[in-house]
Amino acid sequence: MIINFSKKINILFMQKPEVLVQQRDQVERYLEENSSLAFDVYFASSAEDIVEGTSIDIIITPTLDWIPLALKKIRNYQWIHFLSAGIEKIWKMNFDKEKILLTKSSGVNSAPMSEYALGAMLYFAKQFWRFNEQSQKKIWERYWLEELTGKKVAILGLGHVGKAVAEKANAFGMKVVGVQRKPKEHKSIDKVVSLDKIEEVLLDADYVVISLPLTDSTAGLVDENFLNSVKTGCVLIDISRGGVVVESSIVNALDSNKLRGVALDVFEKQPLSSDSKLWKRNNVLITPHVSGTTPYYLERALKIFLDNLNEFKKNGNLLTKVDVSKKY
Repeated sequence: MIINFSKKINILFMQKPEVLVQQRDQVERYLEENSSLAFDVYFASSAEDIVEGTSIDIIITPTLDWIPLALKKIRNYQWIHFLSAGIEKIWKMNFDKEKILLTKSSGVNSAPMSEYALGAMLYFAKQFWRFNEQSQKKIWERYWLEELTGKKVAILGLGHVGKAVAEKANAFGMKVVGVQRKPKEHKSIDKVVSLDKIEEVLLDADYVVISLPLTDSTAGLVDENFLNSVKTGCVLIDISRGGVVVESSIVNALDSNKLRGVALDVFEKQPLSSDSKLWKRNNVLITPHVSGTTPYYLERALKIFLDNLNEFKKNGNLLTKVDVSKKY
């Protein structure tokens, strides 16, 4: 792949119509103020916005359903940068992923998602759900509360988000263990094991945080067998991708008191069905896929793109390249 850095780089920024209205000026301003390179930036809120035969070097986009339609109208594109860290939707899209560069915004939401994970732990440790219910009924009733200090958290997936969770949990005085495809040492983590040795860290974990990508090997991972291995009374927090956790298995684990509490931000089908058995439980915190939201999202995603672009110009390497063979 060759990008001619001696001329203006043609960038196409694609986004949902209602979001593009808010982001258009910010994109142009950020790229102009934070790079010495020259860009011509085009925008599209649908495939119909793109003029047939438009020459584009790089596309910046979420994992929009209409990406294949857009690509059919563009010529010369060499690189797609995705605004999200999770890119599992693209594998069902009909476009050639082998002949172009693909990058993702890894780490874009590690700060808010790790804060969410710690917040969920505190939600159950400090019984905020109970006191919120009591406040609605004007009830004054005291309970002895737990600490996170000294408790053990098992983090499944040690990418940017998992490592950020580990750092924050470590700061709270927690014992931190992790699961990683290829285990390596991390300064904030006491022990790291591979996925096939997962039971070693589940047996005595007070909290289990799921921050895995959705791949063929992780789909449906958190099922009945998995939950049979966890410590009775532990709390599970899912900030991964919908499909890693089997919801029916979570319901069964709650009904049997295997799990003391669950915080779920992603689901197999979104929005969560109104007849789901997860609703209306005081030991289930349900949030509508918002753990990664932050007012700094776009700025951080564009910075990741520019970091990749600068590294590519300097060394021909990419920092957050999509691994097509592993599908993440």
